[in-house]
Amino acid sequence: MLYRLHSNILIVGLLSIGLLGALALERSFCLMTLGTLLAYVTQLGLLMYFSRDERQRLSEKVLFFTVLLYSLFIGTAFMLISVYYSGDTFMLSKSDAWFYYENSMKTRDIGLAANVKRIVGRYEFDDCGALIFDSLMMAIIPSKFFLNAIYMITGAFSALMLFRIGLHFMPRIYAYLAALAYGTSSFLIFFHCSFLKESIFIFLVVCALYYFYKAVFDQKQVAYAGVALSLGLILFFRPAISALLLMAFLIYFAVSQRGKAISLMLYILIAGLLVVFFTTIQGLMVNYTGGDMDALVDYGRAYDYSSGFSRFVAWFAAPFGPFPSLFPKVAGQPILINYYGAGLTYRLFLAVPLWLGVYFLLRQRETKMIPLAAFVLLGMLATGYVMATLELRKVMTHIPFTYILAFYGLYQWERREKGLIAEPLFHGFAIGVLILWTLIRG
Repeated sequence: MLYRLHSNILIVGLLSIGLLGALALERSFCLMTLGTLLAYVTQLGLLMYFSRDERQRLSEKVLFFTVLLYSLFIGTAFMLISVYYSGDTFMLSKSDAWFYYENSMKTRDIGLAANVKRIVGRYEFDDCGALIFDSLMMAIIPSKFFLNAIYMITGAFSALMLFRIGLHFMPRIYAYLAALAYGTSSFLIFFHCSFLKESIFIFLVVCALYYFYKAVFDQKQVAYAGVALSLGLILFFRPAISALLLMAFLIYFAVSQRGKAISLMLYILIAGLLVVFFTTIQGLMVNYTGGDMDALVDYGRAYDYSSGFSRFVAWFAAPFGPFPSLFPKVAGQPILINYYGAGLTYRLFLAVPLWLGVYFLLRQRETKMIPLAAFVLLGMLATGYVMATLELRKVMTHIPFTYILAFYGLYQWERREKGLIAEPLFHGFAIGVLILWTLIRG
């Protein structure tokens, strides 16, 4: 099933991209289009290669080095495109990336200790993690490319941890392809090649869930230290994610202890934490936008639409998106989101399997999946609430785990010998959303 599925996704995806190019007419082509096609074809080629025999025993070493070498290959292509258009390798986005770069490079002039002291005294709490980490890397080798290489290595380790998590729920081949599909996504490789914080930040999020699974399901009690360390470090990148992870873990304990008094206490605690969490978010939104809905729409990156329609788009993107924007609005003008196009196009074909995975884990009471699924669903709820579902950086924290849910859904569907019946639904939904999103964006 998996080989046939990915063969069809390759063909249908390329036909869809061609159709969208025709719809875009004169503005449909730029050098970035070739980059998107290269990333899409090579990623699907890899997935087809590794799924050709579902009985093969695929090794962790092969997964690690496949993800690492592929990231280097596509990352180099992306950076060359960036150099062609903008003269540097900051991937057409210099605002935040340049901020992190300039501040970390001060380590070269004033020393690591002095720079860390300066960062802690000057910048916001949730910027300190990335700035200090980048400064530490620049103290070793003061080069953007060194940090890019470190990010690619963390991406390969993230894929490896996702594979090990997936083995708790599904056969090796499904877990392997879920990890490979995430690790070779064009949007992830974009972050590796920029100077943004997402690569190391997402690595820490994956670490938190990985060590939680080792502690709870593999009975490795020492792994709780890894959970605590990961949650603590995430606070210095985006504190809200530590709160969401903690709530996901509490939901698992509440469900697993059902029928006991402690379960009720945990549910009360979770409800209280949710109220505090969303009250805090509401306060932040008012602080940034003054409570004005149009300002919130703009802050949430849902541009050019009426407020009501933007709310609909934001909430629709929460469970199925973010959606790929494959062609620039102006002829020959590359834009940042085009780097995301290949990976998000493939992920859109997994949108229906993802929700099949949620359905089957509830139907079969797959308790082991509760921490992972709860974090994904809480992440969707939170980003939908703040209308940030169209901003990839805001949803990247739970996207890795959507691949596990999607491949779990594919596995459960295949077990019922309904894979062939379901494929037109997967493809039809993806094509429909691709065309609709292209038309909406104009």
